[in-house]
Amino acid sequence: MNTDMIGLKENKVSTLVEKFREIEIAVSGEKGDFNLFALMEREDAFGKWDVVVSASWIGKDDKVLINAIASRIKKSFTQDEQLKLSRIVILPPSDPLVQNLNLIAVEHSSVKLSNNTFNGIVIKESYLITSKK
Repeated sequence: MNTDMIGLKENKVSTLVEKFREIEIAVSGEKGDFNLFALMEREDAFGKWDVVVSASWIGKDDKVLINAIASRIKKSFTQDEQLKLSRIVILPPSDPLVQNLNLIAVEHSSVKLSNNTFNGIVIKESYLITSKK
């Protein structure tokens, strides 16, 4: 891959991260603070991103949160950007992944992590938009 292609990919990813930052701010303003709101590209996901979220206020009905995030994605993402998404994953604050990532404090911003393994899953790249205990 030449450097122009790398720059193009980074620009598209930064646009994606910024749009998710805006979604995180909106949803947390309506529902409450997140313990974790992150984008993660698993090594086996072939360029698709998972949205990983955790919050103490998430009840048994995860569909409400998934619908809140999904409706905002449909409104503000292009079709090409939507195709880069794999799934929305909701984890409890006690999950080891959430606990490990909460060691890095960030809120409504982004911290990039590369080449990590969590719970046996290899994550090529991740962006922590909010991560706090």
